[in-house]
Amino acid sequence: MSIPHQLTDQVKLLQKVAIIRSNKTELEVLLLQRSPEALSRPNCWDLPGGNSEWPEENLSQANLHLQDLSREVKEETALQFAPAILKNQLPVHFSTYFDGEKQIFTVICGWSLDFDSTNQAEIQLSAEHQAYAWVNAKSLTDCDFGGEQGAFVLDTIQQAFLNFKKLS
Repeated sequence: MSIPHQLTDQVKLLQKVAIIRSNKTELEVLLLQRSPEALSRPNCWDLPGGNSEWPEENLSQANLHLQDLSREVKEETALQFAPAILKNQLPVHFSTYFDGEKQIFTVICGWSLDFDSTNQAEIQLSAEHQAYAWVNAKSLTDCDFGGEQGAFVLDTIQQAFLNFKKLS
């Protein structure tokens, strides 16, 4: 039996991606504001992405998690990218979280992606989010990511900014 948004009864793989663009003088990241009805971190700022799910078809395939991430980004923003772009990259963030009350272990991976690697369509939000913004590093302190529970979001963004500075 598969549980929506979980790999098993007790295990989830949560993936987020910091989509970075250069705005002539500085780098900016795409943030999405979660809906007030979100089960975790309502109204907080977040990155596109989500939980991996078992494929509907019975396939054996490497790097299926990257297809999941690409699907989630498209669902949440209408931006598209080829999963192969991330194939040879390492995550910029890796951590785990254990919810003792629900007995769920979550593996969290954060990725970085150049906005130029997407189809650069107009951003169209899913019902999961209420707003989006392009935010520079200085403005991140004004954003509520959900305290300790959302600390991985801020870390993913900061590491993605560092990666882009190294590449330029």
